[in-house]
Order: sequence, then C-alpha cells, then structure tokens
Amino acid sequence: AELVSHSRMRGLSGGQRVKVVLAACSWQRPHLIVLDEPTNYLDRDSLGALSKAIKSFEGGVIIITHSAEFTKDLTEEVWAVQNGRMTPSGHNWVQGQGSGPRLEAKGGDDEEKFDAMGNKIETVEKKKKLTSAELRKKKKDRMARRKRGEEVFSDEDDF
Repeated sequence: AELVSHSRMRGLSGGQRVKVVLAACSWQRPHLIVLDEPTNYLDRDSLGALSKAIKSFEGGVIIITHSAEFTKDLTEEVWAVQNGRMTPSGHNWVQGQGSGPRLEAKGGDDEEKFDAMGNKIETVEKKKKLTSAELRKKKKDRMARRKRGEEVFSDEDDF
C-alpha cells in the first residue's frame, strides 16, 4: 500500500496501474463504466476481485475483451465481433422480440465453466417452465386419464 501511495504512476507495474485507474474511475460512482481489455496485467487474485466488483456494480458495464473466459459468467448479453460481423446474444430484445428471459444457448455447451479465480463452476439444470398452453394441455390430459379410471399422482401437479 505504501508503494502505491508514495509513487508516481510511471513507477508502477502494469497491474498496479490498472488497479489505480479502476479505483479512480469507481471513486466518482459513475452510471456507466467502459473497460477496454481489463484483464491485461492482472493476476488471478486481481481478476477475482475485478469480477466480484463488476457483479456488485449498480451501473452499466461495457467490457471490450478477447477473454471470453473472463466475461462468460459476468455478462447478460454479448455482442461478439468476428470476421467483420457483429453477432448479438443474450436477451430476447437483442433479437427484436421484446424484453424477456435470456436466449437459450445453442447446443454443445457441455464445456466445464470456471470463474475468474480458476475455480470450476458447477451448473445446475433449471427446470423448464411450461407455457400456459402447455399447462392447459397437460391438465386436460390428466383429467382425461382420471376420467378413464387411470391413477393420477399428486406430484404430476408440480410442473
């Protein structure tokens, strides 16, 4: 701490400079922070702290980076630029379908996920919610089975 408090910026290492700049920009409590390659010069502990700070930041954050591993679990939407084309992903509104839940991942997402600290993230499959039309159909089928005399279990009510 004393090295940083009594040194000029040019005497600091790349990682120390990044930390000073991030601290200075967050000190003024901005509404939006734009981070251009924020992972450069940061060690593992600093990446973890940056990840935690971004998650708790109450404003908007734009991250420009080549590190998909770092942003994978931080971002709700991604605008990827490859071969001169921008491909949005994340929220349905990006596709012009109004606000709503995140878009489904396009198959093959069986890769292991790691946080900024390198710890493996265990993912739990979320139970898919049925649409109102699917719920009505399921209820109608259940009632028809009851009418035919088939045994219908109470746990079938848990959709």
